[in-house]
Amino acid sequence: MTTPDTHPASTASPGTETTKEPASSGHFLRSSFVTGLVTAFPLLITLFLGRFAFDLLDRWADPISEVAFGRVVPGFGLAIFIVLIFLLGVIARNVVGRRFLAFGERLFARIPVLRPIYLGAREVTRAFSAERTKSFRRVVLIPFPYADVRAVGFVTGEFTEPGPDGPITLVSVFMPTTPNPTTGFYLVYPESAVRDTSLSVEEGIRLVISGGLVGGSSVRFFAPEGEERRP
Repeated sequence: MTTPDTHPASTASPGTETTKEPASSGHFLRSSFVTGLVTAFPLLITLFLGRFAFDLLDRWADPISEVAFGRVVPGFGLAIFIVLIFLLGVIARNVVGRRFLAFGERLFARIPVLRPIYLGAREVTRAFSAERTKSFRRVVLIPFPYADVRAVGFVTGEFTEPGPDGPITLVSVFMPTTPNPTTGFYLVYPESAVRDTSLSVEEGIRLVISGGLVGGSSVRFFAPEGEERRP
């Protein structure tokens, strides 16, 4: 005499997936956690560095606030820092002030330990000052280092040279390196060899510095024919 099989697994129909929902829920939890972590990381770093700088300035200014007000005033160091930066800007716009600052630059450039730090920081700030970025006319793609590879470059000038079949329009291109855009290559191409992009100069700079992490998936590298170039 046989007894009917009452095992629970026998009631499941063939092809039924019993683990699909838990796997889907686990994937959702993991992806949400990773997304939240990636979103929070730059915010935490910014807050941490901001708090560190705020506390550092306050510690330097604590003796001054104690003498001036008889107690420690929170934020007094930040206020002094803002005033000093403003005064430095006023001095730098003056002829006498520029000479004084030039003397200070020469002094720092002669100190062995501080020389590479100061010169490196100065070149970074100068590279992305308003005067320097205005010399970049537009963002283009150039064939570099091979004919089938394209690199992001900034057109800095245009000129005409005589050729065997008539005048040839050439463009000067600065191709910065990643992630240090203060160095790069000066290249000259025929106008027909470069390809315009839909990037503005600011977008191109951010793209180069980040190595394509910022805006790389949302921009159009190839500008449609007839589209107006973005300054």
